[in-house]
Amino acid sequence: MMQTPAANTPVAPAASGGATPDDRSTTFQPVEGGTEQHNGATLLIEAYAILWVILMAWLLFQWRRQASLGARLDDLERAIDRAAANADKK
Repeated sequence: MMQTPAANTPVAPAASGGATPDDRSTTFQPVEGGTEQHNGATLLIEAYAILWVILMAWLLFQWRRQASLGARLDDLERAIDRAAANADKK
């Protein structure tokens, strides 16, 4: 019977000289010397700020669209009233 290591048991990294792509895909190998460092809190705040800007822009667009539709509806109601008044005169 084959025993598997426990889920929380650390797995030794494969030797870098004989590692195949298949071996590397199953083990964690940290990258040393990366130049990109971002604070998680800053990224979270930026993401929320972007979402709020998008939401506000969408609400502004919807508000302007609703105002435009309201104006068109008022024009149509006036046109219907004029047509009804002209039909009553005839």
